[in-house]
Amino acid sequence: MKTKIINLGFILILLLSCNIVFSQVGIGTTSPETSAMLDVDVSSLPSDGKKGFLPPRMTTTERDGIIVTPATGLLIYNTTTNQLNYFNGTVWTVVDTSSGSFVDLSTPQAVGGNKNFTGTITASGRLMIPMGEISYFNTTTAGFQVNIPSKSTGNALGTDSMVKINPPSGTVFVNDMFGLTASDGANSRLTYQGAVGRYFHIALSFSYRPNLDEDVFVFGVLKNDFSTSISKVEDSSKLLITTGKKADYNSTAMHVLLWLDPLDSIEFYVGNVTAARDVFIKSFNFVAIGM
Repeated sequence: MKTKIINLGFILILLLSCNIVFSQVGIGTTSPETSAMLDVDVSSLPSDGKKGFLPPRMTTTERDGIIVTPATGLLIYNTTTNQLNYFNGTVWTVVDTSSGSFVDLSTPQAVGGNKNFTGTITASGRLMIPMGEISYFNTTTAGFQVNIPSKSTGNALGTDSMVKINPPSGTVFVNDMFGLTASDGANSRLTYQGAVGRYFHIALSFSYRPNLDEDVFVFGVLKNDFSTSISKVEDSSKLLITTGKKADYNSTAMHVLLWLDPLDSIEFYVGNVTAARDVFIKSFNFVAIGM
């Protein structure tokens, strides 16, 4: 009989151990959710006695010193910023709010996608808008000559025998989210290096001189689509211009709205509608501003 009691006790302990291993833990409930390892239920508490869950609290410095690689999904309350933080497997991230990810305006960071703000935002530094610029101006000669080997129709036919306007070496100025690759050299290409696609206001102002009185040129912006490798002058950007006398300089400005995805690039193009005749570019300014 004594042996049987010991065996029954052993079996009871074994069954309880299995329950601990495979069951969920419930606090305030005897039937925790099957999908949760821990289910805290406060429904049985009086309305004036409800309690919440209090995660580990620590400063940013203490958080960053937990271990080299915290577990993905680890949750803490940051007492430095008064925010819930979780580790996403790469970096510590602020827990999303109902209106989207929290944007800490006091810390330098890249903000992707759409964010809605209410109230007034007063910037103490520079507002970083994606922008690129190429400028050229010649004060001593007639400008640089652009060779146009074939006549353009001036119609909505894409590139249509138009050629790229390449400024002389040493005239390139670019900034912010546009860049000039080593293979570009000194030319009119701006390559968008941002992280997300967006519309760009592209503004060009330029002065030029024809080789013939009252010649007709077509100017436009060529877009190089990085994902499809398709390059063509956008028909919506084309501007037909009848010049004055060949001894006179003509000045023109044009504005274009284009969508650019990361690594797409744009270039300044020109064609002659009357014949294969060249043009002299005295100056130009080529700017792309993100919207």
